[in-house]
Amino acid sequence: MKSSLLYGFGGASKMNQAPRGNLMTMRASLNDTNNETADEIIDVEVEDSSAEAKVEEKKPVFKPVYAYFVLALVLVCRIMVQWHRQSLQYAYGYTGIGLLANNPIYEIGTAYPEMAAWFGLLTGLIYGLPYAGFGLVAGQISDKVNRKLFLGIVVIMASLCMGATGFSSSFGVLVVMRVLHGMLNAASNPLSFSLITDYFPKEKRATANSLIQAGNYVGVGFSSLTILLITKFGWRISFGIMAVIGSAFGAATMAFVGEPERGRYLDEETKKKELEKKEAEAKAALENKESGIASFFKNLAVVFKLPTAKNVLIASSMRNFGGIIIAAYLPVFFGKNFPTFKAEYALLNAIGVSCCGLIASLSGGILADKFESKSYMTKAIICMVGCALSFPLVALGTLQTSNFYLALGCYALKVLVSGTYSGPAITMIQNTSPLSQ
Repeated sequence: MKSSLLYGFGGASKMNQAPRGNLMTMRASLNDTNNETADEIIDVEVEDSSAEAKVEEKKPVFKPVYAYFVLALVLVCRIMVQWHRQSLQYAYGYTGIGLLANNPIYEIGTAYPEMAAWFGLLTGLIYGLPYAGFGLVAGQISDKVNRKLFLGIVVIMASLCMGATGFSSSFGVLVVMRVLHGMLNAASNPLSFSLITDYFPKEKRATANSLIQAGNYVGVGFSSLTILLITKFGWRISFGIMAVIGSAFGAATMAFVGEPERGRYLDEETKKKELEKKEAEAKAALENKESGIASFFKNLAVVFKLPTAKNVLIASSMRNFGGIIIAAYLPVFFGKNFPTFKAEYALLNAIGVSCCGLIASLSGGILADKFESKSYMTKAIICMVGCALSFPLVALGTLQTSNFYLALGCYALKVLVSGTYSGPAITMIQNTSPLSQ
């Protein structure tokens, strides 16, 4: 007993028993704490990954096949509307030869002698003022309606205007139909670009906008085929044919195009802010009970408060002023100065303007998308260079009347260099303007 006490075996056992138990308890407690901490870390990681998954799920998925199908339908609708618009110029510029000369079935100028005095107004102010004025109203309406249905209705109604022009014997009806068609043409613009904005992400938008704008050139080019239709059927039936084709594509747009979510490619925070801003503006307008005219000028003032939109609008107005003059003048210029080149003009103008317009529009959009990251001035430079190069080409083509092919070639080249404008210009406005505008 003493030896055991002397060497401490018995005492050590009693003395270390309590501390050893406490140590085991502390280690077990520490292990439990570490396990809980690990579990918490795992839980946090799982929560983070699930949150990231939710964010990923909210990102819209770009479906290129269907998006480009929609783009193609909208493009054809714009082609038809522009074909309608330009058809009067080609009909008036048509000069019959032999049995077709001075025949009211083939010459709209013979059917309506008033055309000689009214042609400039019908292609200028009578069409242009409703087109310019209704554009802002249509943009405001497009924010509140189903865009694909509205676009289909607009194209069908524009087609009916052509049908009414062809089958009515009243010059007054022709004038009224020009006014209505100008308004409907203006309505097709914001609807088309608004749809495309929500079908294509920002990095592909300039190219898509350029394709849509190419519809103007293809429509203008195809409208020269009106000459061949008139030669075969007369101008009235030709207008009826255009009305049927346009109505068919309007109906197809209503049937096969889906209405996308507005602001689909905006992030959730921006989308929420824009929605709140739009609701506040709508509430304020309801409380103030603004008239339509007051609302129009208010929206116009808002546009001019946006620097990029203001500058592009001013530049586009000047460019379009010249473009409308050229579009109205050239069919008459070729028809009167080169009357024996009807078939050549119809086919070559359709091919040249359509191909050059399509190439130019696509090139402008692709270059803008590709080099925007290098310089924010890329889109503006594309617009300015194209407009500057078009001036000498128009002068060279129209200040001489001795060579048909030189005149037509200059016009085709003019379209090739100036057609790069619209896609980059429209994208500049889209990328710098809030959703509510």
